[in-house]
Formats: sequence, structure tokens, C-alpha cells
Amino acid sequence: MPIYKRLQKLTLTKEQQEFLLNLREVETLKYYKNQDFSRDFLTKEYTTEEVVWSHGDKLYKLAHKYYGDKSLFWIIGLFNNKPTDAHYSYGDVVYIPLDFLSFINDVVK
Repeated sequence: MPIYKRLQKLTLTKEQQEFLLNLREVETLKYYKNQDFSRDFLTKEYTTEEVVWSHGDKLYKLAHKYYGDKSLFWIIGLFNNKPTDAHYSYGDVVYIPLDFLSFINDVVK
């Protein structure tokens, strides 16, 4: 089982946070809010390309090939409900939404 599926959320106490700050010799930590996505896209139909996951495949490589931008890897992960490379196994069918701009408009709140 991939490590990403076994990870649990962790809440640090104030003392633990201070320990980490001192350990890393930094004064502040930056926290980023996760993007909330609408699941409305599940009820819509999109034109897709089917790709069989094989040796050497990475989400960012597929995004670069189909969208010309490797930073759009998250679209493929979200569409397939498998957000990281570790969620895929050889032989899995990966669906690539071809009209990614429409897909983005449907999911980003």
C-alpha cells in the first residue's frame, strides 16, 4: 500500500511547534490552505483520452503531454480520484479530460 494512503493528520501542540521552530532554526512556519473542489463534475460528461498506466508514467508527464503544462497534473489526479503517482498501478486506465479549462471551471470554487 502506498505511504500516502497510510498517512494520518497530525495536530501539534504549541510546545511541539516551538520545538520544531528551534530545531530548524527558523522563526515562523507558513501554512497553506488546501483548495476546496466542487464534486459537481462527477455528474457531467467530458471528452477523455484513455491511457494505460505503465512503467515511467508520472502525472506531471501526462499533463505536459496533453496540456503542455506539467503543473496541471492535479487535474488528471482529481478527475481519476487518484491524486498522486503512488495511487496508480501498472495497467490502470487513466482518463485524461481533454477540455481541461471547462473541467477547471467546474471544480474550482
